Amino acid sequence: MGSLKIPPMALRTFRFIYALSAIILVTCIVLQVFIAGSALFSNTSDWIIHTTFVSYFEFIPLGMFLLSFIGKITGKLRWISLGIYLLILLQYMTIHVFSGMGSIIALHPVVALLLFWGGIYLVKNSSHWLSVK
Repeated sequence: MGSLKIPPMALRTFRFIYALSAIILVTCIVLQVFIAGSALFSNTSDWIIHTTFVSYFEFIPLGMFLLSFIGKITGKLRWISLGIYLLILLQYMTIHVFSGMGSIIALHPVVALLLFWGGIYLVKNSSHWLSVK
């Protein structure tokens, strides 16, 4: 059984969407951290925004993972997008499951750093797909 033949223009389009999604994801992660900082240091009512904003971007890395199969994106770009989705799930767990377990909750900002790092890796290594050829 052979693999599905995807026209080159469609392949470029899928990869373009992947790269654009990576930029959107990193932008959302930075905004999420900014909102957390605002809630912590300025306006405590921003915690509501912090807890709801994630719902606007939490599935982007899962979509990128699925898109990697259609766009024939392999290797680290595929697996880091899945890893970022799993780290977002871990963020939920650090708040909802581990909140009563002492210092484990301190993983929340550390995981945010990993999310940012992973997102930057995806942007850096997929941004060449944004150029029109």
